Amino acid sequence: MPLADAADLRWKRQSRAVLKAMEGMFDVVLPLREGGPGATLFCVPPVGGLSWGFHQLLTALPPDCNVYGLQSRGLTRPEPLPTSMAELARDFADQVCRVQPQGPYFLLGWSVGGNVAYSMARELEARGHEVGLLASMDASPSFDPASFDAEPDAWFYYNIVLDSFGYPALLRQGDPEPEASALALIRRRPNLVLSTWSDDEIRRLLQVIVNNVAIARADVRPPGMLRCPVLLFAATGTEQEPSTAEKTESWRAVTHGPVEVIELDCKHQHMLLPEPMAIIGAALTRRLSAASRTASPSPAEP
Repeated sequence: MPLADAADLRWKRQSRAVLKAMEGMFDVVLPLREGGPGATLFCVPPVGGLSWGFHQLLTALPPDCNVYGLQSRGLTRPEPLPTSMAELARDFADQVCRVQPQGPYFLLGWSVGGNVAYSMARELEARGHEVGLLASMDASPSFDPASFDAEPDAWFYYNIVLDSFGYPALLRQGDPEPEASALALIRRRPNLVLSTWSDDEIRRLLQVIVNNVAIARADVRPPGMLRCPVLLFAATGTEQEPSTAEKTESWRAVTHGPVEVIELDCKHQHMLLPEPMAIIGAALTRRLSAASRTASPSPAEP
């Protein structure tokens, strides 16, 4: 297994600190900052289904900006999980409209969350709402099958769990007992967040991840055209396809609005580190501040 580079180590340390600070916050709508007079940003999480990492955005956005994270169901108790991307998008769109009954809506999705945010924008526009901005953190409108093996095994998904929660060691490919191995790694690090979770809670997290991947891979609906502008943050430090140009063209193919691209010199998984986050925050601030000047509606009172 290759040694982690300096950015990997920084990312894991940052992840551990943020996850510890946000531990126990599992609501489908996670208020990261609310009550301000500025515009409101709704953040859609990556495959793990938790928006805790978006806490890093708060220092990069103006203090009057409201920030909410959307989170997967099924993390705290057994409940039906969405069976399609369209169902997930409808659920998240419902939550967004409860917080803010009228647009314009500002959406930010990271990784698979970018696919979900695209589907949410389709849903909101189909309801007659305005989407003021769809911001994508290194995602195309539809899921890239090359991102995962054709049929990922359990060890693969447990590695997503371990990596997302800052564990330094991961399972080896083809581990014959991935659950036992993953739980053993977790129990050996009592200072990290998952050490306080029961085995059943960790299994539920795994089920959410497996389901999120499954519905993203199965979303083969014909692309729907959007009216909103798109802001693509493309990580250039990961040697994989698709390229920035291909991601850009994929967004231009699904919106009548303008597509702006900002490249970030980092890996896909490191986009919440301070340096890329400063660039992301500055670009979002320009968009959200402009929206505030045009009297964007404030969120509804709880």
